[in-house]
Amino acid sequence: MPSPQRLKTILICLFAAFVISGLLNPIGLISGPVAEWFDIPVTVAVARFGYFTVGVFCGYVLSFYVYDYFKLRSVVVIGYFVIAASIACLYLFDHILVFTACLFIIGVAASIEVCGASTLVSWLWDEKSRQSMLLAQDAMFNAGGFVFATATTAFLSREMHWGSIYLVVGGIAILIGLIAATTPIEQKYQRGSDSEVATQWSIGIIVVGFSVLLFMTAKISIFIWAPQYVEHEFGATVSQSGRLMQNIFVGALAGSLIGTYIVSKIRIDFFLIGMLLIGASGVWLMLSASNLESVLLFGYAVGVSVGATFNGYMGFGLSLVKSPTHKNIAYVLLAGGIGSAIAPIFSSKVVEIKGTIGSALYACLVIQLVVLTSVLLLAVFHKGASRKIKLLGLS
Repeated sequence: MPSPQRLKTILICLFAAFVISGLLNPIGLISGPVAEWFDIPVTVAVARFGYFTVGVFCGYVLSFYVYDYFKLRSVVVIGYFVIAASIACLYLFDHILVFTACLFIIGVAASIEVCGASTLVSWLWDEKSRQSMLLAQDAMFNAGGFVFATATTAFLSREMHWGSIYLVVGGIAILIGLIAATTPIEQKYQRGSDSEVATQWSIGIIVVGFSVLLFMTAKISIFIWAPQYVEHEFGATVSQSGRLMQNIFVGALAGSLIGTYIVSKIRIDFFLIGMLLIGASGVWLMLSASNLESVLLFGYAVGVSVGATFNGYMGFGLSLVKSPTHKNIAYVLLAGGIGSAIAPIFSSKVVEIKGTIGSALYACLVIQLVVLTSVLLLAVFHKGASRKIKLLGLS
């Protein structure tokens, strides 16, 4: 049984993913209400949420440096209260500029929190235990996706303010901030300053970063446009489109929980290849489906794929360096942040140019196939490099 201090530290590691899930995953459901609230086209509303993902990108850039100069606990506590205060402003001030500015600030703070949580994981666990814990973070992200999709659907069905779901997230942020404020993270766990440890890089982790960028572009685009796809193509109600998101996140939660166990048994690159194959198949089946019930069913497959893939990449990338630092973690997160940042703008442009919502999902399918190819090539390269090292060692 973990001690109370250890348990609180684990909560800090896990709930950063839960909070950013509550900020990111409702976007597809609330974009329509936001468009109506501010009297703007839905494509413009989706693009405005790009300020949140751009903020996430900027936060990952700052993560390269902020932990060199400030204690992790201080950054975590301040960051969560900044998130809560910005959410309050988002709800209270009815102006598009306030909306945009708050989204950006929230994105910056949330991404710094995620980097801090993953850095803490790298302090506490090693090798396969670290990979399993990173996938547990994915499980929390996906659990948040289900919880917040369900809550958002309930709020919108009752015609509540579109920002009501973010108030819930703000309350959770305050709670985790208070937990962090009473947890002696540095004194008990920090193994010296990362700034005193040389950050190692390899071709493998750099290529992983580019794969993560593409993967997150497709992942976030699916979250944004899948609900609107079923509403447009099949006349789905808000409750039905919300059910699709719930199915995706049920699948994602199952995938991440199963993945937490699987990566302790098989090579993680094999795991990534399997997940990408399932995801590409799921998106193709959704686009080929002739009725709403089939799309809802195939949403589970899409969810299983995205459930553990991002932190699977993280675990794979960190396994390619001997002593990971917060800069290695920030690099992979930054790559994902870039993908997340361009996803709303990229997918909106695809819809505007092609004229159909389904075209955004077809673009996601193409991206997933490209990512799958890159991972296959990287797996072959990694196997060849490992074999060469063993031969040299024998000689």
